[in-house]
Amino acid sequence: MKTYYDFMNEISADELYEGLLGYGMFSEKLPPVFTAVPFLNYAKTNPGFKKDNQDYVTFRSMRNINIPRLMGIPNPFQYEKLCAELKSSWSKILDHFQCHTVGQSYRISRIHIRKMYDNNTKSYKPSLFEMNYKNWRSDGSPENELLIKNSKASKYVVHADISTCFPSIYSHSLTWALVGKDVAKKSRGGKIWFNAIDKACQRMKNGETHGLLIGPHSSNLLAEIILVAIDKHLWDQGYKFYRNIDDYDCYVDSYETAQKFLNALEFELRQFDLPMNHKKTVIEELPVSSTQHWIHQLNAVQIIASYGKTSYKEVNNYLDVAIKLTDQVKDAAVLKYAIKTLGGSESLTDNGKQVAAARIMHLAVLYPYLVSLMEKYVFEKYTVQLSKIIAFSNALYGTSKRTNNFEGMCYAVYFSLKYCFDIKEIDCKDLITTGDCLCLLFAWLYYRKREGAEMITLRNEAIRLNDPSLIGRNWLFVYESLDATDLDNDWQVMKKKGISFLTPNILMR
Repeated sequence: MKTYYDFMNEISADELYEGLLGYGMFSEKLPPVFTAVPFLNYAKTNPGFKKDNQDYVTFRSMRNINIPRLMGIPNPFQYEKLCAELKSSWSKILDHFQCHTVGQSYRISRIHIRKMYDNNTKSYKPSLFEMNYKNWRSDGSPENELLIKNSKASKYVVHADISTCFPSIYSHSLTWALVGKDVAKKSRGGKIWFNAIDKACQRMKNGETHGLLIGPHSSNLLAEIILVAIDKHLWDQGYKFYRNIDDYDCYVDSYETAQKFLNALEFELRQFDLPMNHKKTVIEELPVSSTQHWIHQLNAVQIIASYGKTSYKEVNNYLDVAIKLTDQVKDAAVLKYAIKTLGGSESLTDNGKQVAAARIMHLAVLYPYLVSLMEKYVFEKYTVQLSKIIAFSNALYGTSKRTNNFEGMCYAVYFSLKYCFDIKEIDCKDLITTGDCLCLLFAWLYYRKREGAEMITLRNEAIRLNDPSLIGRNWLFVYESLDATDLDNDWQVMKKKGISFLTPNILMR
């Protein structure tokens, strides 16, 4: 099995820079209309961007527990500077990863940046991070190894996590992890590589020292710098555990040892000013299922009838069970799993496809967490009629508008752009009133296609927001909607080069 260092060492400094900047600037939670590849190519030949504190675009993405998570899209120039600092310091960061993971008999961190193989193209993907990517040949499964260790059987498993991990990370703590707190504090302010990374993080958050943006892939790498250091301290104390980003599972032989692990974890987290989430702390007696109970219950549902097909009856039954389990565990991840399972089945009858599409679209209006699945796993998979996509999108927009779910509104407009139809309740003034950058951008895309009078209103709003105190939170809308002559400095130069952060297909519609 590959070690943690093996995974990291496969990535060259150039691949790190290109993967983080060109393919890791925009979160996968966003409607698929964004790209940073043209900017990556532009930055390679125009590296002299000004270093200064800049604000960032925020957006709320619905989580599986029906609570929104605040995410961010960084200023491109300051994000490029961070990626460049990480590139220039990559060999030293690799040394850090090797030092803090050497001698560990399995890979503690399970989700991290890596080179990912694409079976379709038979080549590596340019992106370096994917939340659910797994390769069983190289990843293995440490759970079974931890059931018996040092001739002792594990009797309990401890579940714990960090409370609001990325927003809680103090930029100075990156230097503490890399070179030690004493060295970092004595060297603060100096032009040393670890201080340069710290400073680049601050510039991306308008000079603030607290919090990493949720969304850019660089944040996953930065968090690992701290978390592998915490892992090493726990490992050296004899604890055997694994970690999924900020979620810990530790296997112990007594309840007393479980409590000691929690105390040790909290102590190590405090060294980096990170809080433990006591509400999600659980000590569970073994044996328990190696996967979540609801997955087993869903997998036990027969979705293929005796004649080898999945008809409307089996689909209805399967989704009924999924809805019931969702209500029980208060987690829409159950429905996501069910939708992907049905979408991966090749046995659905025409009636089965129709009922699956109808019910899943209804669920997506009720559970906005599911909306990003619609295009791939419903519209395309079941060849949904345009009239039904229109009805769904209008229902999604109306419900999202009434609940201030800006993500749902943006997705509804995206579907209208992709499939060429109108949104009944859309109103340019309402979208402007949201004060949300993405709502403004999708309004511009929507009315640009129709060449309506609303374009004048949106242009005036973009000009108003093209102000040093306002553009940071709105740069994506301001930059895309205004002409080069309306912009200043690096924005103007880049616009004259024809660089866009929108995919060509969405601009052509």
